[in-house]
Amino acid sequence: MIDLAIEQAAKKWTMPIKDWKQALNRFAIQFEGRLPLSLH
Repeated sequence: MIDLAIEQAAKKWTMPIKDWKQALNRFAIQFEGRLPLSLH
């Protein structure tokens, strides 16, 4: 149910997330091997 709500919200999202690249780099280090490469 939550996944569907997130999916619907994501379709409406138009603004870029502030500092997303830095956050994604941090997640890639912290969760090494568990982050899909398609997000990089």
